[in-house]
Amino acid sequence: MSNDKFKNMDYETALNKLSSLISDLESGTLSFDDTLTAYKEAFEYYTFCSDYLKTAGEKIKEMNAKMSQVSPFLED
Repeated sequence: MSNDKFKNMDYETALNKLSSLISDLESGTLSFDDTLTAYKEAFEYYTFCSDYLKTAGEKIKEMNAKMSQVSPFLED
């Protein structure tokens, strides 16, 4: 993701912001323009969180593959 606001952001911070945006959207109190802006921003945070989890999952698979070479208890 090329957006600079995510450059040094951790997963928990992004997830909290996404949750806050969803709450705002669900409240029904935003103007039409604010709703569009919040929806776009929520989608960016969703994409960041989704990509973050995908990368974490890939790292875990790699570590498990390395560990299975050392320990037969971690084989798939």
